[in-house]
Amino acid sequence: MMLKRGLALLLLLVCVSGCALSEDVPPFGDFSDVFADRFLPPGSAPVQEPLFYQSENIRIEITPIRRQKTDIYVADIYVRSTEHFQRAFSQGKWRKPAEKVADMAQEHQAVLAMTGDNGHNLATGWVVGNGVYWRQTKSVKRDMCILYRSGVMETIELQQVDNDVLREKAARQEFWHCFLFGPALLDAQGKAKSTFNSTVNPANPRSAIGYFEPGHYCFVQIDGRGAPSKLEPGKKSTGLRLNELSLFMEELGCTAAYNLDGGQSSMLYFDGAVLSSPYKNGRKTGDIVLIRELETPEALPLDLSGEEEK
Repeated sequence: MMLKRGLALLLLLVCVSGCALSEDVPPFGDFSDVFADRFLPPGSAPVQEPLFYQSENIRIEITPIRRQKTDIYVADIYVRSTEHFQRAFSQGKWRKPAEKVADMAQEHQAVLAMTGDNGHNLATGWVVGNGVYWRQTKSVKRDMCILYRSGVMETIELQQVDNDVLREKAARQEFWHCFLFGPALLDAQGKAKSTFNSTVNPANPRSAIGYFEPGHYCFVQIDGRGAPSKLEPGKKSTGLRLNELSLFMEELGCTAAYNLDGGQSSMLYFDGAVLSSPYKNGRKTGDIVLIRELETPEALPLDLSGEEEK
């Protein structure tokens, strides 16, 4: 075991921190057969409606919910390939000056986008986006979330994080994204939790990723802090506590779920505009999660160099 682990770590050292690995990359999860009835036939023009999008590669249906004096948006997502589930950083690279969520979404021709983990403000923890490894240190405070190239998503509580195991997986180039805001919202059995590795427990605007099975995910965005309700005019949104969000993700049927950056950063973008009602009109952030088509000539090319400017 020690020899195998040593060999894996040696392989990882071939790639310097912040580079995109290129040889023997595992294939993306292909869900063409599993969810064949969710997508349009090849060659079909996409169908776009106010809360719905369907193409030969993607299906998104957004359900607005008014619950506990709060506006909640649930985007149910199916993708033909894991590659459609992407991440974008402000100005194309990690740790660049923050941008507006809508600007990043438009630059990358996102069909759907939501606030990311704002990891550029966190001192430690793995940062991986679109297969580019920007940082490979263990967080000393936070749970983590991994979306593998296979389409599997898992959350790992802080005390269970083994950096040697992570490096072995990185050497095999298994990661597509790693998130480090947290906390994990469900236990290993997909059940709601009562305690969380976070101090941000009071009611707040929230952003969360939910996972059902490979190729099937959801973005959940919650308004709060007194932001005006779009679903019940004249009312305001309170937000959800972490235990309330956890229960909600279990209710949706997620088998894993993870909390991303919230508060004033939290917002959901769809069909060319911000759909939700951000607190104080929102703020700029360092990254977003997004769903997009791959053949979009107008889209800003993804920067896979992994090189960070000094």
